[in-house]
Amino acid sequence: MTEIPQLRSTANDLSVLPIRDHEGLREVLAGADVPTLLMVYVHLSGDTAELDHYAPYIHPQMAGGAAVPEALAEALREKLQALLTQDPPPRPLVHDEKTLQRMMSVCVGEQVADEFVPLVLEQSGFTHIPGQDPVPYGQPPEGFRILIIGAGLTGINAGVRFAEAGYDYDIVERNPEVGGTWFHTRYPGLAVDTPSHYYSYSFELNGDWKHWFSRGQENQDYLVHTAEKFGIRKRVIFSTEVVSCTWNEKTGLWDVLTCSLADGSETLRHYNAVMTAVGFSTRPKPFNIPGHESFRGEKMHTARWDDSIDLAGKRVAVIGTGASSMQVSPEMAKIAAHLTVFQRSKHWVMPIANLNEKVPEPVCRAMREIPHYAQWWRLQTYWNASDNWYNNVLIDPEWQMPEVSVNATNEQIRQYLLGYIDEKLAGRPDLKEKVTPDYPPGGKRFCMDNGWFDMLKRENVSLETDGIERIVENGIITADGRLVELDVIIFATGYQHAKMLSTVEVTGRDGVSIRDLWGEEDPRAYYGLLVPGFPNLFVGSGPNSAPNHGGGVNILAESQIHYILACLDLLHQRGASTLEVTREAHDAYNDQLDAKLKQMIWGHPRVKSYYQNSKGRLYLSSPWRLVDYWNMTREPKPDHFLLDQAPAGEQSRARAVGEE
Repeated sequence: MTEIPQLRSTANDLSVLPIRDHEGLREVLAGADVPTLLMVYVHLSGDTAELDHYAPYIHPQMAGGAAVPEALAEALREKLQALLTQDPPPRPLVHDEKTLQRMMSVCVGEQVADEFVPLVLEQSGFTHIPGQDPVPYGQPPEGFRILIIGAGLTGINAGVRFAEAGYDYDIVERNPEVGGTWFHTRYPGLAVDTPSHYYSYSFELNGDWKHWFSRGQENQDYLVHTAEKFGIRKRVIFSTEVVSCTWNEKTGLWDVLTCSLADGSETLRHYNAVMTAVGFSTRPKPFNIPGHESFRGEKMHTARWDDSIDLAGKRVAVIGTGASSMQVSPEMAKIAAHLTVFQRSKHWVMPIANLNEKVPEPVCRAMREIPHYAQWWRLQTYWNASDNWYNNVLIDPEWQMPEVSVNATNEQIRQYLLGYIDEKLAGRPDLKEKVTPDYPPGGKRFCMDNGWFDMLKRENVSLETDGIERIVENGIITADGRLVELDVIIFATGYQHAKMLSTVEVTGRDGVSIRDLWGEEDPRAYYGLLVPGFPNLFVGSGPNSAPNHGGGVNILAESQIHYILACLDLLHQRGASTLEVTREAHDAYNDQLDAKLKQMIWGHPRVKSYYQNSKGRLYLSSPWRLVDYWNMTREPKPDHFLLDQAPAGEQSRARAVGEE
């Protein structure tokens, strides 16, 4: 079995014990999740025999989840009531690895394989906690400075870990506040499509989520809270954009030109290493429909929402039927005189029972007040929203229905979703024909049903599928020549994902720019992070790093940041000043990646999505399971890198130069 880190002490969690509010505790236990309570009880009491009593009633989520008899559940609550109120409280326990693995397996209703144990412990918030666990990195040399570009989910995470490791760093952020996508994206209905308790940092679990799938402002508030708690905001240079990053061969530093958006002043700064953390959703697609400039009404992109536009009682169009449209369109239908949705492609729509439900207060209290409840609940949400979905996207070469599905699991999901369409659109064969995809589910991003099908049946909603010929001053001309008169056009058309780092001029060795290598839309990198000829540059959320089989952008960020710090450790251990991936390692990795991508659903001949560039190459999706990528990013392979020493005296002299 893989060696796991030391499980952190439970002493801090047990400081809340004993719980004095006995009646309040009964209310909390009555509303809490039974498998999670079982894990808390075993964790605190050490009574592992209870696992065998409950295991027969706890099944995988896709097989129905837990169905614990009420008498057994009540017996567990009584035991926990006694344990959590006893004085003196139970002593801290550190369980052995086999016991923890057994607990994990019972908790999720299926065997958790050895390879997952270290990752699950980390993602549950049991290990690698800033300020509590030993720092797993060496001390950096004095004056080694890092620039982080972007203060969103990834940039904040990087700031926490870089500070923990002892690095001097700056974050440059073009917005006036941290948050990234969650700061500047504000359309009505905005929310995550990953469970809230999973879409967060493993080192900062949040017991205060208001919704099971958190709304946009909740995510923004969480990121601001994290930045404040860990002292990140004071390291951010706000309302400033990075104009260029240029490698200086003489000094062995990156010369970074920034521009203040407040007054236009420019500053030249110098850093030993640069990490870009601009995210996947940075630049909205432009209004590229012919005639858009002639429209006399209001128009806006969902990513640049304008609250000043009055939409009540207006004739509104939403162009697009992807994830953002399925969130914003139902909200528009509630206030518009008439809503016309222009569908460009069909999407599989997934029903989620608690998508719009608030987290009950007893559950919130359990997260905050019961030791380890939040960690064990996090474990469940991670398990059910990540690699459990990987088999759905693997092509079975022997599968007999390759046009509509790629394997048996994929076909089961397709039949389930077809049944859901039949249920929601019963009596509306016209709509069923318009919305039912002909490609395998998972070939494009799944969309969550935020009232989408119910909205389509409203009398004030029309679904246009004939295409758009052009926009005119008073509306949209469809491909068949009809005029749809409009007051407002909303573009829910997504982002320019393929144009990675297009907002910054990045120039590496020998004057070669990143655009010279990547062109406009064909980015490649080693591990999605490193590019030959660009020493000490780390591209966060880079090419082919998106875990499109399930949720996991937060795990991606944590994995990449760990790897960056491990690479810098290697740099310092070797007494070098620059670390650069070799062309051979880069190309070999990308050959391996391309071969694996051929086995994945996203390149299916019936699928066209933003995962592909204009030539059909998959540039965004990672073909690896999250556990595979996590393991890949534990330690760098020294023979995959060029490690160079700066000329004598240059490095120390250059470190003293902060900005000009």
